[in-house]
Amino acid sequence: MDAKTRPAVKLIFTLFSLIVLLLRPAAAGVRVKVIVDNASIKTTPEIGSQTLANVALSTVLDVELKQGEWYKITTTKGGTPITGYIHELLVEEIAEGEATALSSSGGPVKSQGEISAEIEFKMEKNKNLIRQEKELDRAAEELRPLLAKAFSIDDRVRQKQIACEVYLWLGLASAKRGDNYGALREFQNMFEVDYPHAKEVTRNIYDPAVASFIDQAEKQYRGVLVEYSLEITSEPKEASILIDGREVGRTPEVFTTPIPKFILEVLKEGYGPYKEEVFLSQASSRKEIVLRSIGRTIQVSSVPAGAQVILDDQETGKVTDCELPYVPYGGHSLKLKKPKWADYEQTMEVVEGPGPLTIAAALTVKDYGVGLKLGGTESRPFRLPKAIALDKEGFFYVADESDNKIKKFDSQGRQQAGWGDSGREFRALKKPSGIAVDGQGFVYVTDAEAGCIMKFSKAGKFISKWGKQGSGPDELKGPLGVAVDRGGDIYVADSGNSRIVKYSTGGVVKRTWGQPGMNQGEFVFPSGVAVSPQNEIVVVDRVHIQKFTSEGELVAAWGKSGSGDGELNRPGGMAIDPQGYVYVADTGNNRIQKFDLSGRFLVTWGSEGTRDGQMMAPAAVAVNENGNVFVVETNNNRVQEFTVPAE
Repeated sequence: MDAKTRPAVKLIFTLFSLIVLLLRPAAAGVRVKVIVDNASIKTTPEIGSQTLANVALSTVLDVELKQGEWYKITTTKGGTPITGYIHELLVEEIAEGEATALSSSGGPVKSQGEISAEIEFKMEKNKNLIRQEKELDRAAEELRPLLAKAFSIDDRVRQKQIACEVYLWLGLASAKRGDNYGALREFQNMFEVDYPHAKEVTRNIYDPAVASFIDQAEKQYRGVLVEYSLEITSEPKEASILIDGREVGRTPEVFTTPIPKFILEVLKEGYGPYKEEVFLSQASSRKEIVLRSIGRTIQVSSVPAGAQVILDDQETGKVTDCELPYVPYGGHSLKLKKPKWADYEQTMEVVEGPGPLTIAAALTVKDYGVGLKLGGTESRPFRLPKAIALDKEGFFYVADESDNKIKKFDSQGRQQAGWGDSGREFRALKKPSGIAVDGQGFVYVTDAEAGCIMKFSKAGKFISKWGKQGSGPDELKGPLGVAVDRGGDIYVADSGNSRIVKYSTGGVVKRTWGQPGMNQGEFVFPSGVAVSPQNEIVVVDRVHIQKFTSEGELVAAWGKSGSGDGELNRPGGMAIDPQGYVYVADTGNNRIQKFDLSGRFLVTWGSEGTRDGQMMAPAAVAVNENGNVFVVETNNNRVQEFTVPAE
């Protein structure tokens, strides 16, 4: 390449090599001290240019400016001022106030032969280390000072050749250390110092990676390669791309640059940041980045919707149904809040996996409205009502001690005239204490005084009766609550015998479990029984609530005597809604309590009195498919409906 075309190429080279020939005025008073003996001052800032003068070790020189790797200095030669250039490897800057006097070298000046021999010895020694890939850092440290020693060679051609070879082996050491950018930089210096000699000494290099760097360095020197392109893709897409801290686009993107080395960052919400120092060894490259997820999206829904979503005690600004994007892996707490509904709380562990996590919450009512009111002090259709049940069509049945002991009402509270058999068996009911309706509409009634169970048709016709007062296998003592499972089996709270009796739909005893006692699996006058959506049998007695399999194996137990939340005082009947929530008529505390099937207390309402929402001895409870709760109050002789708030 001729001298006319090289300045333009060098200008391009300076954009990416970072070895910039920047001209900057030296700060006032900047001086340098020579750190090698017989250092050369050059006419131009180039290795191999003519030597103006040689200066001794520790000579202090005044600096006019710094030009790349060269200091422009002024000194005197034989009493005549001269201006020239000295390489930065030959000097060090000194602070203001340090001695400025010229000092002698402290020893004899070495001959050209001695200098050449020293350079050749150290070159061979460290070239062998690099060939064997041993002590690469040490080899590079010992090679670099040889650049300064080369300035002491009078033969300018040999000066350039030595520098050229030093840069070559520095580049090889960098490549073997994995410092690709460092290798490219040294090879670029090599071509800058002596292009013909660089071509000669690199002719027999066969390592493809090293040959690629040398080829790239040559192209940059010659101005053939002026731009690099990098195609950046990511999984997932649409990640932000930052080059040296500046955003340049989103994946996928082709980034072009004249600079082969830069810091690449790829960022996307919900994923760990990707950061890498990139060195481009080819004109065109491709980088595929798989981002590591640091969390998962959580889809949160609730029934009813519109609940405020709180994650880890922090407002999210979202309401159900919604998505929480990229919740970090690990444990979290989730809370849903909605007026008139009890707070929903859940702990969760977010783990890696495909797709979003799903949280579906069924909110439970905290503040019920008062709907239907039937009976009471003014109207008296009941006398000491004790039990209530609902069928699939929305009718409800109330058992009391009036002449017509079982009454049927529609959803508006209108009594259905003519329901109930006028025969002897229907009239023989003495003290109905529990009532249940199965999926086919059959009605089962327990009679606490007679110790029996009666079965009626949907139309109120008597079908069958079984049991009698006693403690034998086929006998009952003061039976109270009754429930029917999906298979048609019937469960009776045999209160006086402190046990549960399971019957077939025809009244045949299938299983009995329990005995008197306060331990788990034992009963103290069980009063209510209900069947969960999972066909589990839940029983309440004077001291606790217990959950069993349909075969009588204990699953869980909770509660104790008292008046606090979750505590019981002579409870009566119970019910379970389609979502699996458990409702207990806490008779002695004049309230209804609500639990989930794990026994977690949710909400309570009611207080002693006759006004709306108050209760006097609530004896039984039932829940319809809409979640509305029907409560029978023995001492108020009424039924109250408690309604779910409008969504």
